Amino acid sequence: MDEFKELMKARQSAYDLLRCFFLQEPTEALFEALREEGVLKNLVGYHPELDEGVRLLDGVISSPGAAQMLPGLHLEFTRLFAGPSPIPLYESVYRSKSGLMMQEETLAVRRKYMAAGLAVHPHRSFPEDHIGAELEFLFFLCGKAAEAEGAEDLLPWLKRQQEFFQEHLNHWVPALCDRLLRETDSPYFAGIAKMTRGFLAWDFAEIVSRFFD
Repeated sequence: MDEFKELMKARQSAYDLLRCFFLQEPTEALFEALREEGVLKNLVGYHPELDEGVRLLDGVISSPGAAQMLPGLHLEFTRLFAGPSPIPLYESVYRSKSGLMMQEETLAVRRKYMAAGLAVHPHRSFPEDHIGAELEFLFFLCGKAAEAEGAEDLLPWLKRQQEFFQEHLNHWVPALCDRLLRETDSPYFAGIAKMTRGFLAWDFAEIVSRFFD
């Protein structure tokens, strides 16, 4: 059981990192944390695309001129994710017939959060089906699984993770990452796209889909 708890905590750390990439501009503090704690090195060896994403990202943060790159990365973050014509970061845009925000997919995700006891902040500046929020939900579920005592307490948290992949993440995150790769020439943001798609593909195939084997 201790080994399983450690796996849940390791997955939680990975989702914590991935959500940050989409929710905040890159900073020197983030780069320093990634360099010092060996976070990226711990993600190598699981999936080819994840490895490639780590290589791209590490090339940026390990560069002697990393700090000088930050203003350009801030501009690219704004161009890609804030506008005036940003890449949509919302599930409903990729999955609804209208291609608009705040559709049934948003409500479905909100219901998942509420059923799991995750409070949604009423003044949050983006809808619940934002990629950062959905990755944060996985962070939350992994944490709950790590804290569980006994199978009866654990199984609902595993089931929620499996269902969220099957009903939501698997259906749109790869398309988001494809679009990000098409629209940026930055190794940093290409690395984020590859890491996100590669980690989720590995996590579902090797861990989440096998919870109840």
